[in-house]
Amino acid sequence: MKIKQILQPDEPFDIGLVMDVSPSTEKEVDQIRRATSDFISYFPLQDRLLLLTFDSEVYVDCDWTTDRKEMDEAIWEYGLHKGGSKTILREALVAAVEQKFMPRKPRTAMILFSDGVDTGTKDISKEDSVTYLQKSRVLTYCLQHFSMEYHWKVHHPAPEHPDIATMPSPGGSKAGPIFIGGPGTTERDMAEYKINSIHGSAVAYLGNVSRAGGGRHIQLASINGLAKAYERVAADLLQVYTIIFESPLKPGTQLHSLSVRTTRDDVIAHFRPQGLWLGR
Repeated sequence: MKIKQILQPDEPFDIGLVMDVSPSTEKEVDQIRRATSDFISYFPLQDRLLLLTFDSEVYVDCDWTTDRKEMDEAIWEYGLHKGGSKTILREALVAAVEQKFMPRKPRTAMILFSDGVDTGTKDISKEDSVTYLQKSRVLTYCLQHFSMEYHWKVHHPAPEHPDIATMPSPGGSKAGPIFIGGPGTTERDMAEYKINSIHGSAVAYLGNVSRAGGGRHIQLASINGLAKAYERVAADLLQVYTIIFESPLKPGTQLHSLSVRTTRDDVIAHFRPQGLWLGR
């Protein structure tokens, strides 16, 4: 193997934000705007930025630019278009990679903000979207929120909406598939089971997406944790060394492994495993 180039942390980065603006984020819009505006301020002015948002459509709110004012204005308009009630997460992920991240530059990162729930994509499976991302080699971070209040309202539209304190927490249901639908099962039991199933599937999917992209999967206990999550991502990206090497193997012949060793305890090597799909 021949190392062709080592790019230092101060080399320009392309950083694209792909953000969910479906109804599950409506109550936290201002907080999301503030945290995202602060996030872009961490990066040098030479770094290019992109903002895509999606609900039932995908929107190019701000195309690749180094103009921070243009990007910040787009962020403060986050969530204003409200195209529909569906969420095309998988379609948005593939479209973003295909149309905005390819051909990929050596230093490119995608930050995906979503609850991980897809209610509108028809022709792209979870497995296909993860495989497509993995092959693209775009460094990907997933920041996952899950609006329990919104999903509880959708799946348990009681005449009097219960307080947040009475709602189930993700993964907390004791009900299982054997008991759901049996004697004594209430509408609340059914809703709780469905919400926890949706949440579990969303966690598994975004976990696979982040592994395919070689980045982190950060789950937010509430939207209050978004600023801290952004700080973790920025800390990573501001310290990334990129190694460009030439493989001795001919393209398409066989897979090969690469071992990276460091003498420092504070260094993390991100990687993309082969044969990834492990989802639910």
